[in-house]
Amino acid sequence: MGIKRSISWFLLFIIICSCIGCIAEEEYPQESGSPELDETDIATEDHTEQYNTTLKKTAILDLENGYSLKVLEIDRKEDFTVISFRKDGTQYSTRTLSTGQTYNVKDPDEQNVVYSIRLDKIYDSSFSIDLTYELKPEIYLETEPINIEPEPRIAVSLTQDSITRTYEWEYDNTEFWIKSEYYKDDYELYSERSRSRDYDQFANDPYDDELISQITTQLEYLAAEGGYGDDEIPYIATAFVQSLPYVSDSASAGYDEYARFPFETLYHGGGDCEDSSILLASLLHEMGYGVALIELPGHMAVGVQGDESTSGSYYDYKGVKYFYLETTNSGWDVGVIPDEYRNAEAKITPIGYGYPQLQIEFTGTGKKNSLYTYVDLDIEVTNVGSATAEEVIIYTYLESTKEGMAWDQAQSDTIDEIDTEGGITYTVTNMKVPVGQEYRVVVMAWGSNTEQAVLYSEWVVS
Repeated sequence: MGIKRSISWFLLFIIICSCIGCIAEEEYPQESGSPELDETDIATEDHTEQYNTTLKKTAILDLENGYSLKVLEIDRKEDFTVISFRKDGTQYSTRTLSTGQTYNVKDPDEQNVVYSIRLDKIYDSSFSIDLTYELKPEIYLETEPINIEPEPRIAVSLTQDSITRTYEWEYDNTEFWIKSEYYKDDYELYSERSRSRDYDQFANDPYDDELISQITTQLEYLAAEGGYGDDEIPYIATAFVQSLPYVSDSASAGYDEYARFPFETLYHGGGDCEDSSILLASLLHEMGYGVALIELPGHMAVGVQGDESTSGSYYDYKGVKYFYLETTNSGWDVGVIPDEYRNAEAKITPIGYGYPQLQIEFTGTGKKNSLYTYVDLDIEVTNVGSATAEEVIIYTYLESTKEGMAWDQAQSDTIDEIDTEGGITYTVTNMKVPVGQEYRVVVMAWGSNTEQAVLYSEWVVS
């Protein structure tokens, strides 16, 4: 009996403990792998990505919510670039950055950082940069409309090393402007280059390629900003060149006839008819249009290749129609020839894709005995063209007054190539002519891809 009572109490104790355990277990909190976040937590999370891009001078990078940036200036020599920050197409701030520098760009209200940029690289040509940029969530916040008075543009600014020009003009009642910097050292190098070359060699000069590409790129951006199509870009370019003031050669260079390279015309901010025609032909050629230079008595203009749909006056050159285009004053349309040149004889020179052109210079000395005069020559052959001259030969002789006869002659070995603006010196010694005989020095040079160049001395008596 006592044993049964003990077992009963033991079972009752077990049941009570079990019930207490169940109750205690229900009081533990349940675990959760993803606690809920309120809307404030979500909004403050910073999800950003970095992007890399390469931009040319005057290029515009569109971002988000109407924000954009524009490259205003690039200076490789001084290691800086100037960036314009814009909202809805209106500039509200600018910043000068050096390579490796990062800048946090705020909104127009100066309240929030909307994106950041870092200048990674300035290319040697000073025409392009590499940027890294990072968009912030605040870029999507709305701001008050911008109302900023435009700053006046400075037409010309000078430093010790450079000149910066701002060009302004109109097309279709729309104002356009571009700005470009030119180094004085570069101008001095151009000043030393030979003018004894074909006019079309000025227009497709390889030394101007980067500058012309930069200008045409700016014109393309301006056209796109103004809502103009690609077919109107050449007209915008024409209006730009026509807006440049007429500057005579004698006033700017000290010579009556002094053809300029496009760099020089832009550096001076203008030129005469041949300078502006060379510049416009170079721009249109870079854009892919068929163009030619039209030489008239005391004047030069541009010919633009057209077809049956083009109206106006044109010149036919080997079956190609080149429509007249005046460059020295604003308002001239394609195909309109000034009355004074309407019946004048014209020389048409199409602008091609570059060819070599050899130029010869020489100096000589002589010594003689009782029988012969001995002539020594230092001959300089320069490639003033726009492509490499290949397999060049220099030939010189002392010409006799008898037709087809020479007293002496010499020929160089084949010169594999002469680069653009490169040269070669060829020395000839002890060419002889009998004493008392009349002669002149003749020097010739040609290549496998060049026309022959010839230079004569005056007739002399040995």
